[in-house]
Amino acid sequence: MKPLIFAFVLMLLLQGCATDDITSEDVESQRLLVETEQISTGSIQQTLELSGQLLPRDQVPLFTGGPLEVMDIHVEIGQAVERGDLLLTLNDEEARRQVSQARQALEQLEQSLVQVNNLNRSIEQNVSNMSELEKELQQSINRSRTLLEQIQTDNFENSLAEIIQASLDVSIRQTELIQFASVQGTTGPVNTLELEMQIAQAEEAVRQSERALQATRLTSPISGVVSQLDVSVGQVAAPSIPLVTVANLVTMNATFSASSFEVNQLEPGLKTELSIMGVEETITSEVSTISPVVNPQTNSFTVQIPIDNDSMNLKGGMRATALIDLQTIEDALLIPANAVLYQDGVPYTFVVQNEEVKRQEIDLGSRSGDFFEVLSGVSKNDIVVTTGKERLTDGAEITIRSE
Repeated sequence: MKPLIFAFVLMLLLQGCATDDITSEDVESQRLLVETEQISTGSIQQTLELSGQLLPRDQVPLFTGGPLEVMDIHVEIGQAVERGDLLLTLNDEEARRQVSQARQALEQLEQSLVQVNNLNRSIEQNVSNMSELEKELQQSINRSRTLLEQIQTDNFENSLAEIIQASLDVSIRQTELIQFASVQGTTGPVNTLELEMQIAQAEEAVRQSERALQATRLTSPISGVVSQLDVSVGQVAAPSIPLVTVANLVTMNATFSASSFEVNQLEPGLKTELSIMGVEETITSEVSTISPVVNPQTNSFTVQIPIDNDSMNLKGGMRATALIDLQTIEDALLIPANAVLYQDGVPYTFVVQNEEVKRQEIDLGSRSGDFFEVLSGVSKNDIVVTTGKERLTDGAEITIRSE
């Protein structure tokens, strides 16, 4: 009996010791291993981050003036072209007919103007001839009067003959003058103003028809790359839809939308660091253009930053992020970026208090590199968790990793 009692007591003692050992190990294991840094002060470059995309600086869509059939396509998407290169050929049969009609109408009007000008010159010549006849008539009258005054008895026959001749001259001049006066009285100079206006209208019609004919041969307005081609041979091109688009990709614009608050912080010339999705290297540039008016569709302002693309590695539509340098803030309260967590968009951190942590919401300002400016929530020399923070909860016990 005694051996049984002894064995039972011994078993209880061993069980108690084992329980003590497990409890001690559990307590140690509940302390999470973390790394920390101290809140400090320093200068920080205030930046503004914007998201947007790359767009060609020059991008020209080409349209047709009317529903015309596509006869030939001379390029393909991605092909490099020079200004003036032929891209598409459209049916020009109707355009040529209109040019011919416009030119014929102009030629007829010009011939009419020549005829009218000849008639007016003839009328002007008649007026001049009538003036000359009037002068000659007056001279004949004067001569007759002189002869009558100089009649003498001894030479009466000779004087009479001269008087008769002078009278005949007067009669002839009077008859010619009456005839010219009759012509001049029934026909006056023709006013060519209306005809000249019609010719001007006909000349404009010729120019328009020639432009319409020229528009059946679509040529590139710029040097660049064919970025869009939405037609095929035999298709009837619609006037409202671009047939082909040529883009200059050598110079791109990183284009962003900025709010009213953001745009008030910007000005042309601000230094910018651009990150392009799919491109490893960052690009340094500066703000070039800020829209002076809001875009009513997006209720935002357009900001453009130029990028050189001599290598042609950048493509239109690539996503871009811009970090724009605004100003330097001195004596800013700085927190490491890897000490910050977010919940529902609200930033917070874990502040070390003895061997525990406290979950603390914070207000952040600008970011520069690996640090945020802290506006409120923590104080200088506070210790915050940087590594292991994802496993923490408010009040959790921690062990700080030793160096």
